[in-house]
Amino acid sequence: MTIALRAGIRRGLTEFGISLRTPADVLFIVFGLVIVGVVLWLNRDAEAAPGAPLAWFILPSILTIQLLFVTAYGLATVIVTEREDGTLLRARSLPTGLPVYSVGVTARTLAELVCTFVPTLAIAAAVLGGALGLDALGLATVLAMLVLGTVALLPFGFVIGTVFRNPRSVGGWGFLAVGAVAFASGLIQPLATLPAWVQPIGLALPLFWIGHVLRGAFLPAELGTLEFGGGWHFGLAFAIVAAWAIVGLVLAPHLLRRIARRETASAIELRRQAALQRI
Repeated sequence: MTIALRAGIRRGLTEFGISLRTPADVLFIVFGLVIVGVVLWLNRDAEAAPGAPLAWFILPSILTIQLLFVTAYGLATVIVTEREDGTLLRARSLPTGLPVYSVGVTARTLAELVCTFVPTLAIAAAVLGGALGLDALGLATVLAMLVLGTVALLPFGFVIGTVFRNPRSVGGWGFLAVGAVAFASGLIQPLATLPAWVQPIGLALPLFWIGHVLRGAFLPAELGTLEFGGGWHFGLAFAIVAAWAIVGLVLAPHLLRRIARRETASAIELRRQAALQRI
């Protein structure tokens, strides 16, 4: 298992390094960071409440949406692409192929998250003059929830990778699905302002609670009255996200094995021919 872990980490970091040398991938990252910078800049002087810049409300939602898109949308795109080109089938044929593959895509996802979060926080600090509203405890809370949230959201990527059969579908319907989850979780507008039938869905999803904890870390304690439920519920939030993380740790390997079992050389060839016809 130790050998598989080391090989998987090496594989994931190697793939991430290749991605950083791919102009399209780098452009996508840069474009996203530019949007973050523009949004924060336009709201740099606005206040959502006395002593609380609007950017302190916006930044937690940005970080949570980035977490969702990298772990769910990005991971699903990688899995579906490697189903189509036969990478997953080749991994299945090796003795420790699937464990190495699973660790590899996870390591690549974690590297992408670091490459996304660090510049985002640096841009936010630059735009806001270094004032992010975080003390040492707040920073530790943010890091703990981001790590736990990553584990909780990874299964979303495996689920989307199971449902869709080619990268084009992920880019269309998968993108819409991830966007709908973000909206229902109160990351675009406050959950309390959404229709009554949407609110229970948002409360059941880990995204709302990830955003809730991040907002609690960035914002003064007294602004918890603006939250759904009228206060900060850190213990409940960590418990719900941890429950999703446990489900994810159990579910993700099963989903990956299920995907791999469905892959055959003939199925890959059929998808390749279909792709050529579209071109």
